This record gives sequence, structure tokens and C-alpha cells, in this order.
Amino acid sequence: MSAHESSWTLRRLHAGELPAPEATRAREHVEACDACGATLRAFVDEQAAFEAEVPFERFEAGVERARARQAKESAQPATRAQWVRPLMAVAASVLVLVLARPLLETPGTADPARPPVTGNRLKGGAGAELRIGGGVDPQRVASTDAPEALQPGERVRLGYTADAYRYVAALSVDAQGEVTPLYPESGDSLAVEPGAGQHWLPQSVEFTGVGAERVVLVLTDAPVSMDALSDAARKAFDAAGRDVTRMAPLDVAGSQTQWILQKP
Repeated sequence: MSAHESSWTLRRLHAGELPAPEATRAREHVEACDACGATLRAFVDEQAAFEAEVPFERFEAGVERARARQAKESAQPATRAQWVRPLMAVAASVLVLVLARPLLETPGTADPARPPVTGNRLKGGAGAELRIGGGVDPQRVASTDAPEALQPGERVRLGYTADAYRYVAALSVDAQGEVTPLYPESGDSLAVEPGAGQHWLPQSVEFTGVGAERVVLVLTDAPVSMDALSDAARKAFDAAGRDVTRMAPLDVAGSQTQWILQKP
């Protein structure tokens, strides 16, 4: 019997991200392998449970409030909407509910066909995910390998597995170099949720404007101020020739995952 498919490959198969030939081969293996079949079914059940518990539609009212507030504040210099509770929607770049799959495999299980992703190598069992939904298309997981196109009205949510890390923060950078703290809005990064496994940041965000937006999630051993993270993001943006799609990982302690979203 052939070796089992890696968890990463099975997650990509579930998300519809595998190239057709590789997807066909993986499906044939899953049909003949009880272990891999069980793993794939677990991913399906996991997503179904998540969508049943936190449907994107639950966030619609908050999204509308965020848009109304943005229109009200349009005369102000800032071009991004502020957080709106309980939705905690951030406009500047995102109002998204996202579920994500682990971006890293445990040692020895990584898919050798998958190219390495800069800024996405987390220690131990740590990882991060970004899920997109709320639009016409089904929910999907954003890739770190290439820009992810957003459709009008789609929202995003960030998830993380902290492992040994103790603090989490997230921000975004748009094509003009404007940095928006996403989680938290200010102060120091927040303590991770207790317990093992994946946790979801409470903010659902819809990005406004057009062009590319880089989202960065950072896990650290000690708290770090959002001002320091924002400064690091601006420096990385300048060092990349003010091209948000070419930014290197932020020069901060800890581990980070980055995604490029292409706003409609």
C-alpha cells in the first residue's frame, strides 16, 4: 500500500486547491485508504460544524453598521472604517469571517510538492489560518502561496494555533502603505486563548477600497505593542520598494503568517 497522503495535501484537496492531476491521484488514494478517508471526512465535518456554529450571515447586521459608520465618517481624513462591536468590523481593508486550515504540518508530514512559504514557518504545532466567506461563493481558505482574490461583500476571519506562543496580534497593509491594526486596535498584543487547538479572533472584517492588501498574523512569546508592529510593517513596506506584494516578514520576534488579498 502506498504511503498516506499528508494532512496538508488532504486539506488542499478538501479546499479544492490541488491541481487537477494531483487532485485525481489524491482522491483515488483516499477511496482506497481508510485512514486518509477518515482524515478527509474529519476536515469536512470540521468545516460543517464551524459554519453551523458561526454562519457568515450572523455578521451581516454588523457589516451594515460598519458601512453606515464609514459613510458617516467619510468627511474625515481616514479612509478606513473603525471597529464596530459586537461585529468588530474593520474597514480599511477587511470585514471577514474566515476559518483557516493549519498552514504548517507537524515535522515529517509536510507535502514535498508544496513550495516553502516565507514567513509561515511556525515552531512546533503553531499555525494560522484565514477563511473567506459571506459572498456568493462558498467559504474557502486563503492560500499563502499566491494572492487571493476577494469578491464584493466577502468577509474574512483569522484563526491561530498558538502551541507554545503566548500572545497574538494581527494587522494589514494596503497598496499605499497604510497600516491598520486589526487585533487589537491599539496597545499590546493580546494573550492567546487558553487550551490547545485552534482559536478564532472575534473580529469579522470586510476590506474596502481596491488593490492588494497584506494581512499579517504574529505569534510571540512576550507582548509587543501594536505601534511597534505597525512601525515594522511600514519599514518592510519601504524596504520592498513600496510594493505591498513584495514585503518580507516583519522584523519582530516570534513567528508570523502573511496573506495577500486582492480587493475587487
